[in-house]
Amino acid sequence: MKKIIALGVIVFVLVAGYGAAWLWAAGQATAYVKTLETADGESMPRVVCAQFGISGWPFGFDATCTNATITSGDVTVTVSGLKASAEVYRPTHVLLFAQSPVTVEDAFTGSRGRLDFTDAQASARLDGWRIGRISVVVDEPVWNDTVLEDRLVAKATKAEAHLVDVPARHDTRTGLATLANYVRVEGLDAPGFQIGSGKSTFEAEITNLPDDVRTYGDADLLQRWQAAGGKFSIVDFKGDDATSSFEATGTLGLDAGGRVEGQVKLHSRGVVERLGPMIPEQYKGWVVGTPAADGSYSQILNIAAGVVFSGLVPTGMIPPLF
Repeated sequence: MKKIIALGVIVFVLVAGYGAAWLWAAGQATAYVKTLETADGESMPRVVCAQFGISGWPFGFDATCTNATITSGDVTVTVSGLKASAEVYRPTHVLLFAQSPVTVEDAFTGSRGRLDFTDAQASARLDGWRIGRISVVVDEPVWNDTVLEDRLVAKATKAEAHLVDVPARHDTRTGLATLANYVRVEGLDAPGFQIGSGKSTFEAEITNLPDDVRTYGDADLLQRWQAAGGKFSIVDFKGDDATSSFEATGTLGLDAGGRVEGQVKLHSRGVVERLGPMIPEQYKGWVVGTPAADGSYSQILNIAAGVVFSGLVPTGMIPPLF
C-alpha cells in the first residue's frame, strides 16, 4: 500500500510540475504578445489582437489572435484571425493558420487592397537553429484593389511557396547553409495583364547563408552573406497561359559595396505585345530584346555595381543593399 501511495505522490508531483511548466510557457508567450502591442511600429512591427488566448493543454500550444492589426511604418495589415500551433515535444515545428480576409493599406501611397481565400496555412520547422523548411499554401486567393471599389487585380486556384534546407550543402565548419526556393501559382487570372488560366513556377537557391536564424535580425547579415560568397541563383523562373510564355535564369550576388551584380537571361513569347503603354516603345527592346524569326524574344541583362545593362546600354540602377 505504501508503494502505491508513494507512486501516486510521484505521479501527482510530475503532473503538477508539468502543468506549472505549461502555464509558465503560456504566460511567457502571452507576455511577449503584449509587448508587441506597445511596439513603435517602425523598428519593430506593432501587433494588436482584439482577443488573444492560448489553449492546447496538455500536449500542445494553440495561440489564437482574432481581428489582428499589424502596423509597420506606413503599412497596416488586418487579418480576421490567426492561429499558431506547436506540440510540446516538438516546439521547433510551428503551424500557422489565417482566416480571410486580409486587408493591406499603405498610408504613404494611398493604396488599399484585400486578399480573400478559402484556406491559408503555413509551417516553419527548425533543425536546431537552422531552417529546416518554411512553407506557405493558399487556396483560391483573390486580390482586389479597394481604393475606390473592388477591382480584381489577380486570382488563382492555388499558390504555394517553400524554402527548404539542402542538408548535403550545409557546411558545419563555417556555419553556412544552402536554401532551395520553390514557388508555384496555378489557375492565374490577371485582367490588367490579360492573363487567363496561367501558371507559373519559380525555382532558386540561396547559397552560403549563415545557418543560425538567431542572427537573421543582425544589421550586418547581408555583409556577412556577401563576404562568404553568397549567391542567389534563379534556377528556373517560367510561366505561361494560352497565348504567351516567359522563362528566366541567372545568378545574382552583391559586391563589397552592397551593390547587386550578376546576369539574368530572359526568353519570352507573346509578352511584349501585352506590355502596351506600360513601357515606351523605344525602351521595349532594351527590356525584352529583339524578336527572332519565330516571334520569340531573348535578352541578357548584365548587372555590375548596381547598374543594369541591356547589351552595352545602361537601363537602370539598383541602390546598394547595405
